[in-house]
Amino acid sequence: MDDEKIASAGELALGLLEGTERRDVLAALREDAELRRAFRSWNEYLSLIHEADMAADAAPPARVFAGIEARLFGAPATQGWRHYLDVLRAPENRDTVLLLAVAKVALLAWLLWLFL
Repeated sequence: MDDEKIASAGELALGLLEGTERRDVLAALREDAELRRAFRSWNEYLSLIHEADMAADAAPPARVFAGIEARLFGAPATQGWRHYLDVLRAPENRDTVLLLAVAKVALLAWLLWLFL
């Protein structure tokens, strides 16, 4: 299969073709089995990517947003203790923070039980 067919099928699957170019590729799609196979392959590949993206929590860490803000607006990236507060507040760290809090309470209860 040549690269031009693969590229045309990919552009069609991604919705990048318009007007006469789109009509030409759709007409060729009806007649060319290789182009249909490439188009089907692109659709399967893109659907797998979409399913994987939907299955995973795609929220980036808080530091990513701070870095983007710093690059776009020249704002200094969060430094020092504020950085650590932002990291603790980040949604992806909630489980860890909760686990640490429960562990601290359990340790405190054990120490109180030992000495009281």
